[in-house]
Amino acid sequence: MIVGGFSQGGAVALLTAYHRRKEGKTPFAGCVCLSGWLTLKDEMTITEEVAKATPLFWGHGQFDDKVLFEQQAHGVDKLKNAGVDVVHASYPMGHSSDPDELEAMAEFIEKRLFSAEKK
Repeated sequence: MIVGGFSQGGAVALLTAYHRRKEGKTPFAGCVCLSGWLTLKDEMTITEEVAKATPLFWGHGQFDDKVLFEQQAHGVDKLKNAGVDVVHASYPMGHSSDPDELEAMAEFIEKRLFSAEKK
């Protein structure tokens, strides 16, 4: 299962996928965050098991005036430092979605769920 969301839904997806997942509990196959932000940055606890098993796709608009574009860089850095495999991209848009972003997200999901390689 892949968990994901847009804006506040993206923030919730990040918490659900990474924050305090219990040892032995099956990690998600992936996480998608579109124009979201990483909450509880200072309290974030990510196990090695979860970091390795749950890669992230994070897309964000360069002109987002609701969730500032800089939020993506802060979150990506924190998650990469915790060992999460992060694919991140930015798009010339505001607080919205872009066809190229949705295509990249679909490719990420397809690779995670249907590829024999899963990387």
